[in-house]
Amino acid sequence: MVETVEKDAEFWKAFFRRAAQVLGGLFLMAAVFFLSAGRIDLPGAWIFFGLYAFSLLANMVIFLKFNPELIRVRSEMPREDMEWWDRVFVVLYILLIILLFIVCGLDAGRFQLSSPGPEFLVVGVIIFVIGWLFVVWAMVENRFFETTVRVQKDREHTVVSTGPYAIIRHPGYAGMILFYGCAPFIIGSLYGLIPALLLAFAFVFRTYYEDRMLCEELPGYKEYTAKVRYRLVPFVW
Repeated sequence: MVETVEKDAEFWKAFFRRAAQVLGGLFLMAAVFFLSAGRIDLPGAWIFFGLYAFSLLANMVIFLKFNPELIRVRSEMPREDMEWWDRVFVVLYILLIILLFIVCGLDAGRFQLSSPGPEFLVVGVIIFVIGWLFVVWAMVENRFFETTVRVQKDREHTVVSTGPYAIIRHPGYAGMILFYGCAPFIIGSLYGLIPALLLAFAFVFRTYYEDRMLCEELPGYKEYTAKVRYRLVPFVW
């Protein structure tokens, strides 16, 4: 009984720690954007950050029901034994997301260099929903979806080949590319597509090295790559 209570207490600490992490990230992105924009009367930005906030809330509810262990493992700090290429990715990921919202803020707010029509907002919302659903599907299906890339021998790591992993090998990354790539469309900044594209290349960089490591160290992964040939985009790569 005491052990169960202690485990429950540990889980809820991890839950609130993860909630603080994702909400802190949302606050940082919004702060960077609105400081860069120099104004807050930008409906597209409020739509994007509103959608983002809703997705975070929905994620926590979904993971509590279908994959609560994921909340705990993703609440932990990055491991010290990270591969060099994973460290490079984390730095690029943080810097490029910040750059994305700086560029979008400067463009849509201060200088209004590009003025995409309302159809871009509609397309952006559609892309957001598709990207978010793909990320959630991947994270529910894959209990090994940690923030750090490693072979999780301590958690009896096995190859996941069901759900979206039967379509492409890294559906979570594909969803995240769409998830962030839609921001310029919704906010209204075509120049924001430049850092969004660079962020997509950062995910390609991580995917390449992750695949190579898993082929060498995770039993069954090499055979999985022969079955599911494409990493991020079906019939392309």
